[in-house]
Amino acid sequence: MNKVNLNLIVLIFTFLATILSVRSLPQVNIWPLPQFYTFGGSVVQISQNFSFTSNSNGRVIREAFIRYYRLSFLHGSPAEFEKPTGSVLSSLHVNVSDNSEFLQLSTDESYNLTITTQGSVAIINAVTVFGALRGLETFSQLVNLNFNTFVYEIENAPWTINDFPRFPHRGILMDSSRHFIPVPDMLTFLDSMSYAKLNVMHWHIVDAQSFPMQSKSFPLLWEGSWSVLERYTLNDVKFIVDYAFLRGIRVVPEFDGPGHAWAWGVGYPDLLPAGYNTTDNCDRTCPINPCNVPLDPSKNFTYQLLEGLYKEMTGGKRYAGIFFDDMFHLGGDEFESGCYANSQEVAVWMKQQGFTNFDQVFAYFINRTSAYALGFGRSPVYWDDVFDYFNNTLDKSVVFQVYLDTSNLQDAVAAGYRAILSNYDAWYLDSIGNNWTIFYNNEPLVYITDPSEQRLVIGGEVCNWGETMDPSDLFARIWPRSGAFAERVWSARDVNSTELAYPRILNFRCLLLQRGIDSAPVDTYPNPPFPGSCFWQ
Repeated sequence: MNKVNLNLIVLIFTFLATILSVRSLPQVNIWPLPQFYTFGGSVVQISQNFSFTSNSNGRVIREAFIRYYRLSFLHGSPAEFEKPTGSVLSSLHVNVSDNSEFLQLSTDESYNLTITTQGSVAIINAVTVFGALRGLETFSQLVNLNFNTFVYEIENAPWTINDFPRFPHRGILMDSSRHFIPVPDMLTFLDSMSYAKLNVMHWHIVDAQSFPMQSKSFPLLWEGSWSVLERYTLNDVKFIVDYAFLRGIRVVPEFDGPGHAWAWGVGYPDLLPAGYNTTDNCDRTCPINPCNVPLDPSKNFTYQLLEGLYKEMTGGKRYAGIFFDDMFHLGGDEFESGCYANSQEVAVWMKQQGFTNFDQVFAYFINRTSAYALGFGRSPVYWDDVFDYFNNTLDKSVVFQVYLDTSNLQDAVAAGYRAILSNYDAWYLDSIGNNWTIFYNNEPLVYITDPSEQRLVIGGEVCNWGETMDPSDLFARIWPRSGAFAERVWSARDVNSTELAYPRILNFRCLLLQRGIDSAPVDTYPNPPFPGSCFWQ
């Protein structure tokens, strides 16, 4: 027996075991799993005239109803199929307490969903329109077409679901600098995030390799793009941010500094330190890796540009601007001081400042630029390299994103800072050897027991770094592993069995494919090994 046949037999037995486990108990095919739910054993059919109704008439709900009608009825309108003969659901009514459409970290995403066996009307009650979006996603995952009766139906009714996220910050970092991600792919990506109830796109929009975004204040910055075809106009950026908003997704931009800045200097060469390209201790093979030339901290123009760019992006005040989120990521990772070795200007400036080492240069830069973000009503976000240097001396509105060492998560919250977990060994999507179970088993609070410190862990992000990824494999890189992450940061902590999650994540992967998202198989990356069902590959 050859190896291929043996693998086929193993996968077939896995498939049969999965099917038997699914048939032994009613399968709760909702991803991520709700916090609290009850269900029964009846079937509710969907009326041919089914409709969504709401006490809210805002844009978020109006557009969500259009979107979720299509997502709930993937094979066409119920009116195109047979007339129901049993208990009939005529509509889903959405009650929203707060119609303000205010989207920030503090936004309430809770909802209750009730579907009875008596037909008539299902109910979603939510505090905000964004909680209502999460309820609509859950409802859409319960609806299926019965291919025997040709009627849409909901199985295992009655349903009562009381749901809310475990963490308020549940994100994916999208790197559009190492490889440009066209606008249509960005929009599809945002759609896919909403299917897993993720709510933050950390947009790593620029880096050392390219600066693809327009700035009207500094129009030469996007000279650092890969090409004129690989650029985002401000209209593009605004459209992406608004598209995300309508799906309850916050967009947190990152403008990294002082490192990772070579592309900034294509349009404005004075931003880079003199002599960096003659310095042996400088990662300067730009735009290919290694490429980590920092900004020149000695020039006033560096700070004038950064302050002006931040103001353009934020509108200069809280909850305003192109990126209106309270968080504004300033990077701070992988500072390469060796690039300053041959810069006479930096040496003179350091002497004038009384600096005797490059740690003092780094501290000066971080303090000065974080003050700009704070002044524009933003909470600066930094990678934990910055925490390693400053410990507890920065403003307590700063948020630290921990990727280097999970002990920094414990130390940051112990020092009174909010923190986001993105540890490279478990939640980096470019680590293609890490399967979905590693993402699922990565518990943010495993070493944090104090309740007050646990509350400062606001969530997590998986990081989709773009060095070896482009639009051709974007979605296979992200899904379904980001779905495993999504359940970890939404569902209760004790929802942690990969054995119980396995048949459900297979179902979720099939759902993604049905909705046009090119998810990789659950068990093999990036392609299935041979013909088979989405439920067992």
